Amino acid sequence: MYIANNILRIAAALTVVAALAAPALAKEKARQPKAKSAEFDFKKTNAFIREMEGRPDFPVATVIANDYVYTLLAMGEKIDTGRQNAIILAAKLAQQKDGGFTPDKSSKTSSILYTDIALETLALLDAGNAIDRNKVKAFAASLKNHDGGFGFSTDARKSSLATTYYALHVLKAVNGLDAVDRGKTLEYVKGFAKKEGGFGPEKGPGRPNARSTYMAAYILNALSGMDAPTAKSALQYLESTPYLDKKSKERPDLDEQLYTIRALKEINAGNRVDKALAFNFMKRLYIKVNGGFGPLEGYGSTPDSTTTALRILSEIGKVKGVQVQVAKR
Repeated sequence: MYIANNILRIAAALTVVAALAAPALAKEKARQPKAKSAEFDFKKTNAFIREMEGRPDFPVATVIANDYVYTLLAMGEKIDTGRQNAIILAAKLAQQKDGGFTPDKSSKTSSILYTDIALETLALLDAGNAIDRNKVKAFAASLKNHDGGFGFSTDARKSSLATTYYALHVLKAVNGLDAVDRGKTLEYVKGFAKKEGGFGPEKGPGRPNARSTYMAAYILNALSGMDAPTAKSALQYLESTPYLDKKSKERPDLDEQLYTIRALKEINAGNRVDKALAFNFMKRLYIKVNGGFGPLEGYGSTPDSTTTALRILSEIGKVKGVQVQVAKR
């Protein structure tokens, strides 16, 4: 169903005899795959992602395992039991005594980012109870700072909007939001708001971006702190980006495309997602040679950018997609 040239040749041949057999052709046409399925050769994408299966240390790392699991499931592919078990075991081994997770087996320092990613992978495999969730909660809560934000790890304690988002994401997944000082955290997050609308990665002067806007909106919603003026300000900013404004001269970015879609949904403006614009952008990032996607136009494909592309296609209803408890980054 994914071979575009064959579909086009069949369509051309049918046109010749359409006048003679219109009713029969109408029925046959209804059975044909929709044209959108021919935009990408997901058989190639499947093979591209499965290349990592050949590694003797599969699944190698927390991020790679996540890319593998999400991408295959989003395309409607199955993961055999042996590889599922290998991924679950790797996740269990990545959980440290403090309850957090490491990026790979060579590291012993937990971080909230890799904890977030590991939880998503386990949720995708319906194996969330394979690890100690109470320890996860304790680890995330231990990163709380007096300013209301959360740090990256026990060695990197400084708060940031991103690490606070990861912490809230994790705590919500393990029913641990009671560990958050709601008032302080809301005040901390609102400090990242920008006069142009939306939120930026640093407090004070600076430009907003879709990533920070999504992360702030997620936290505000998780803590029941989203209000109409904040949502309106976020929408004002998002409308100026190349993901909604076709006249924007800013170069679109794969990750920012995903964050824009998710930010719009967080501020209850999901109807403003420009699905056609997003889909055309994905087509420009698609690498026909191997079925992967690049992070920017003109760049080669990577497993991580391919996974992000599948997340976007899922958000706009172009692939099966998967529902998960904790969303990646």
